[in-house]
Amino acid sequence: MKDLTTIADGLEALAQALGKLDSSFANHVLSVGKRILASVKSFLASEITPRCFEKCERRIERLFREMARLLLERTVNQIEPSTKPNPVKWEDRVFHPYARRERSMATRVGTIRYCRWLYQNEYSFFVRGIAPLDKRLGLTGNRVSPGVAHKLGRLAADMPQQVVIKELQEQFGINLSVDSYPRVVEHLAVEIRYRHDEAALEQLCQWVAQAAKTKGKHSVLLLVGRDGVHVPMRESWKEAACATLAVYDKKRKRLGTIYLGQMPEEKQKTMTKRLTKVITGVLNHDCSKSLRLRYVTDAGSVPRTYFENVLRKLKDPRSGKTLNWTWGVDFFHACEYLNQLANSLYGTGTSKSQAWYRQQRHILRHDPDGVRKVLTSAAQIRRRHALEGTADDYDQARGYLDRFRSHMDYAARRKSGDPIGSGVTEAGCKVIFNQRMKQSGMRWSKGGGQHIVDLRTACRSHLWNRIWSLGLDDYTTLPETNSTNNQQLTQKSSKAA
Repeated sequence: MKDLTTIADGLEALAQALGKLDSSFANHVLSVGKRILASVKSFLASEITPRCFEKCERRIERLFREMARLLLERTVNQIEPSTKPNPVKWEDRVFHPYARRERSMATRVGTIRYCRWLYQNEYSFFVRGIAPLDKRLGLTGNRVSPGVAHKLGRLAADMPQQVVIKELQEQFGINLSVDSYPRVVEHLAVEIRYRHDEAALEQLCQWVAQAAKTKGKHSVLLLVGRDGVHVPMRESWKEAACATLAVYDKKRKRLGTIYLGQMPEEKQKTMTKRLTKVITGVLNHDCSKSLRLRYVTDAGSVPRTYFENVLRKLKDPRSGKTLNWTWGVDFFHACEYLNQLANSLYGTGTSKSQAWYRQQRHILRHDPDGVRKVLTSAAQIRRRHALEGTADDYDQARGYLDRFRSHMDYAARRKSGDPIGSGVTEAGCKVIFNQRMKQSGMRWSKGGGQHIVDLRTACRSHLWNRIWSLGLDDYTTLPETNSTNNQQLTQKSSKAA
């Protein structure tokens, strides 16, 4: 108890020191401090049980958060003067202070109240007013502090709205309404998307440079994939787009993957533009001199068109020659058609069908010119006996394998260390879209869904902290003018009026 008496004396001394600045603030701090000491005394005087300890732990946490909230609230209220400040210049316009208003901000220690000056341009009918303090503090959605926004974004990427709101209330003691929460998420997602591709490019170049320092018998590989995934929209299910960019070192160890996601759009034009921008950025970097370029997808219309119209035409920025992109049809998609071919020959699910499928799957994967051998074997079997399945299934499967046989050189690709499957992209569709956007009862608008996708790609690409750092550093100071400049600005604005 002697230690508690010493702490109490220290609180009294602190209150006297703070009282010289603000007696009301000092009294609040002293009151919270006394409640903390009372909680400790009550705990030590009672029987020590798990329930009693939990109660004491939660109470002390809550009280210390309240003390931190009081301190932060006072600190923020001291940033701007209570007297009318000078005009400021923002985006080549002069803004004049006209009112001082109080508002609330959600922080990591609770909700605080603070006063800030509002500024208005002389052409207020056309130009919106500003609150410089809000800009200096970096508020997201004009509602939450950067510390809360950092946490909120990561939670929103993984959890539904109500779960996030409850988590923020339990962890920080703040209450976001169902109206303000979407606005904060939208503002945050826009900022993240604005910097996502820049951060992705930096990360890819860093991985390529890291891979170049490794030892192995292969070249550094940039593997690009693209696929569609259906998501539940408010009208109906529609196809969204997911793309991946993975870097492999000389031992063919994957160093990391960048994910891009885009909600349903006709012909996926935005995804094409974003993916091409990131790829071009990597190719323009010095680290790409000896980079091997590989594109693995299914043989869908959009992925195939992207290869034909974009990747095959990309040129080396140093030599001006066309780059050697190779496109491979995903091995496991090819196996689906191989299984269909087996079922058409021997009947669905029969032992002969499965035995032939396993044998031909091995040939397709390991033998040079494996597709030709598979098709030859299927044709011989069909000549010897009638089909147990349908002719349509046989023709469709055979046509698929024959049409894309030049992109199914799996044995050669395995020998050179190139991936033959689009598992990275399939996993991207799962982690970006399926796990988050296909939960029970969910229906999405294009805009609201895109906000979540942007947050999720930043998190799953491990770019969140990099993007967040870029956002905190990307700040333009609002300089307050001195008295001389203040007069000059006033004269200029009078003449303009």
